[in-house]
Amino acid sequence: MSRRFPLQALVDLSADRVEAAERRLQALDAERRQAREKLAQVEAYRVEYKERLQRSLAAGMNVMQVRDWHAFLARLDEACVQQSNEVGMREAAYLSGQNDWLEQRRRKKAFDALATRHERTEGVREARLEQRLQDDHAQTMLREAGRDEAER
Repeated sequence: MSRRFPLQALVDLSADRVEAAERRLQALDAERRQAREKLAQVEAYRVEYKERLQRSLAAGMNVMQVRDWHAFLARLDEACVQQSNEVGMREAAYLSGQNDWLEQRRRKKAFDALATRHERTEGVREARLEQRLQDDHAQTMLREAGRDEAER
């Protein structure tokens, strides 16, 4: 009977950690994609309003309206900068999560290699034990056969 791998708890724990890191990485990727989409929306909104300003200027506007448009576009520019910063933060968080996931996978592979080595060692040990038992049984059978011959 093979002995249980003494580090099996660590193998199981490493598998759980890889799965948790995968879930975190998926969540971070979703947040990153969402931030990128929001940035694209804000930038598209800014382009649309700049085009509207150009059309309004061509049609004629008073100074107050032009100032209001410029103030609004400045707020849109600031929103773009803020969202761009958010995208950068989400990118960094994703890269950090990816590094964590890779590290957890590396650890799991190391524990899996140890478990595989243990299984091979146990297989060899069991084969030797089985061979020894067969040899002992064969010797016993030969001794008994020898006694039966001697008794006749």
